Amino acid sequence: MTGPALHAKLMEVRRRLHAYPEIGFELERTRACLAALLRDAGLEPRFVAGGLVADLGPGPGRVLLRAEMDALPVADGKETPYKSQNPGFCHACGHDGHMAMLYGALLLLQENPPCGGVRLVFQPAEECPPGGALGMIEAGVLEDVRAAFALHLNPSLPYGVVGVKPGVMMAAADNFRLTVLGSGGHGAQPHHTVDAVLVAAHTVTALQTLVSRYKDPLDPLVLTIGKIQGGTASNVIADAVVLEGTVRTLDWQLRQEMPSRIETLAAGVCAAFGARLRCEYFFGYPPLLNNAEMSELAAKAARETLGQRAAVTLERAMMGGEDFAYFLEKVPGAFIFLGTGDADYLHPLHHSCFDFNEKILATGATLLAAVTRAAWLPI
Repeated sequence: MTGPALHAKLMEVRRRLHAYPEIGFELERTRACLAALLRDAGLEPRFVAGGLVADLGPGPGRVLLRAEMDALPVADGKETPYKSQNPGFCHACGHDGHMAMLYGALLLLQENPPCGGVRLVFQPAEECPPGGALGMIEAGVLEDVRAAFALHLNPSLPYGVVGVKPGVMMAAADNFRLTVLGSGGHGAQPHHTVDAVLVAAHTVTALQTLVSRYKDPLDPLVLTIGKIQGGTASNVIADAVVLEGTVRTLDWQLRQEMPSRIETLAAGVCAAFGARLRCEYFFGYPPLLNNAEMSELAAKAARETLGQRAAVTLERAMMGGEDFAYFLEKVPGAFIFLGTGDADYLHPLHHSCFDFNEKILATGATLLAAVTRAAWLPI
């Protein structure tokens, strides 16, 4: 398939997926669309643990390529012909592009097959821990797999630049829920209450000292409170407030210490105001570790296919989380970033207006196909 024809096809697929985003495991329309495309390409897709799997070429042994299917519970802020038609949901993390690029890689690999088999995996629920990767792994998706790769768009990298980092590339992603329990009452009589909103506000501020004062400044740590719920009316002092947040770490020991540190600090703040605390902590995705050999293989394939300056070795890990980490715990492989940085597309991932130059779709498909062929060459 020629460049213009591939671009046109992948743009059409991406826009179809973008217009009807779905989240978590509720992906009926998305799966049906992809299954139809795979059947049209002559494959026999299988529904596995909420996802979709198809094998190309003969075994034994396969190189696995994964794309995520789920969107985010974010209202689409763009005004485009392909704007989300599902209110409150949109593909704000590029997963629509990832699916289109994986489909494009399939078309290219059919034209120029690698030396061995390929397994295409379309995974559910990457955005909502515990995620969809573990279920697919438990269902046997990694059986007979010799290497695994995934690609993610990244607006922080210049357009068309491939970023790879051997070793730890992304953080462990854990979540927590703190419930501040006070005593409500009339908004004009605060002295008869324990104001859960006030206590929660002090708790949010105090938790940031874990980042600034508890740990070694050279050890990365992110602690974000992303959701606050409490109160019923402007003149009623709330008796309970719920704080939900995420913790991102690269260091194993620091990760293990965070639940007790959060609970101890938050409980102390609550006690100082006469409130009580309920703490729930949820360990999520582990750190993502790229295999050094597979990382170099991907970078080399990028340079040979897209140009000698197309690939860079990233110096620092990102504090985002990814359940592709579970795949890389089982088999060697690499998670690859593909830059979409462009003056016309300035919004970051997870922004309601995130978008990208769709010419990158053919680039991503070409890269995935090249990495797959390289993974089958003698080392």
